[in-house]
Amino acid sequence: MGIIRKQSIYSSIFSYLGFVVGAVNKLLIFPLFFSTTEIGLTTVAVDLGLVFASLATFGSNSVTAKFFPFYKAYLPKKKNDLPALTLFTCIGGCIIITLALVVFKGFIIRKFGQNSAMFVTHYHLLYPLVVTIALFLLFEAFAWSIQKTVISNFLREVLFRVVVLVLLLLYIYKVIPLETFFTLYSYIYLPSVVALLIYLISTGNFPINFSISNVTRRMHKRIASYGALIFSGSMLNVISRTIDVIFLASQSAGGLSDANVFSYGSYMISIMDVPQRSIVAIATPIISQAWKDKNTQQIHEIYQKTSLNLLIVGFFIWGVIFLNMHNAIKYLGSAYAPMQWIFIVMGVAKLIDLGTGANSQILLLSKYWRLDFITNMLFVAMALPLNYTLIHKYGIYGPAYANLIALTVFNSVRLFYIWKLFRLQPFTKHTFYAILIAIICVSIVHFVPIIPNLYLDILLRTTIFVLLFATSILYFNISEDLTALFQHTLQRFKKK
Repeated sequence: MGIIRKQSIYSSIFSYLGFVVGAVNKLLIFPLFFSTTEIGLTTVAVDLGLVFASLATFGSNSVTAKFFPFYKAYLPKKKNDLPALTLFTCIGGCIIITLALVVFKGFIIRKFGQNSAMFVTHYHLLYPLVVTIALFLLFEAFAWSIQKTVISNFLREVLFRVVVLVLLLLYIYKVIPLETFFTLYSYIYLPSVVALLIYLISTGNFPINFSISNVTRRMHKRIASYGALIFSGSMLNVISRTIDVIFLASQSAGGLSDANVFSYGSYMISIMDVPQRSIVAIATPIISQAWKDKNTQQIHEIYQKTSLNLLIVGFFIWGVIFLNMHNAIKYLGSAYAPMQWIFIVMGVAKLIDLGTGANSQILLLSKYWRLDFITNMLFVAMALPLNYTLIHKYGIYGPAYANLIALTVFNSVRLFYIWKLFRLQPFTKHTFYAILIAIICVSIVHFVPIIPNLYLDILLRTTIFVLLFATSILYFNISEDLTALFQHTLQRFKKK
């Protein structure tokens, strides 16, 4: 766990630095200079871009994560044909999906025309978003495989948001008009794509070799079947994670405005994703190697530690945001009031997801990888009708309820199969203690009287909760990793 702990620290630092920049963009600048419809357009465009980009990869990123250890073990770097194989697959996928977007433009526009007219006039933004996101997903998979997750996290979390900030400043100071802003916004992933490709090539980790290797000849059928199925599963996963905003934009009476308000609640939840993305990125190649070596003990250790640590950090983030949600609404305005309940419901769903640890990677990288596809299909099979039905019944709150139901069933099924197949489960007695401490700390701070001054109220509530929660977790040694990290940090300060 040393590698995971060390890299997750640096990755999380960059991730939260990115979220600071993102918070400035999302919470401070966008609401002041853009309408809710204009903000909704940027959100829906990126979410649709993610959906179609997952199609465009044709599973090349998943193939990289699964089979890179075999190419690394049996081929020298210069004879590794996996980069060329996956790159041309991804480029071919981008061409096919872009053509499909052109052919089915009329159908897609009809779905958004009534409630989201602005998206109809900006449909062309999808093309560069799809291509650049697909290429970044592929290059990111290679960075993960060589355990350079810190680099990819910096480019994904920090550089990406800095580019958005620059575009916002250019628009605010009237250097560019609104239409130019939207056009340039569709290329926000391009700097990260170029930077990551340059890094991979300069370090010799992305050789373009056109000769078919013995590894490819021997494993091509397995690679093709794995790639096809996992590609479908990954696509379904992305659809399930973005369908809420897309459905709101196309089905809700509020259209892009409802999608925008919901996206703010989702943005708060996405802060809880940071430790999960960091740890999963680092754990993926280690789990892949452990399955290759048949080291189930290491996998079990990773399973339980990722579960506990993600749950603790998740409760920490959820508590800080929940206790200050009234202040966020006070700052943004009453139009954003629905995001409080959205955050509570989706926060519970995310805590369930975090608490089940790296279950996706354990299934995906095992010989039972087809179950990952099946469970993703189950998730989408629930999420699509639930979103559609509950949006019509509960409006802007519908996707939150759909998310809670679908994620609970989804993770329960995965827990069941991982236990049945491998006799592995993520929970320990410390899981219960962590939940109990979180509930007690949140309850105590929730009853602290509200201070009229918004900033003082945020400072007071955050300080009390952080001290209560962090002290309790460390005092009772709930997580060995977090305790070791705290002690290591103290020792470094003492040396200075």
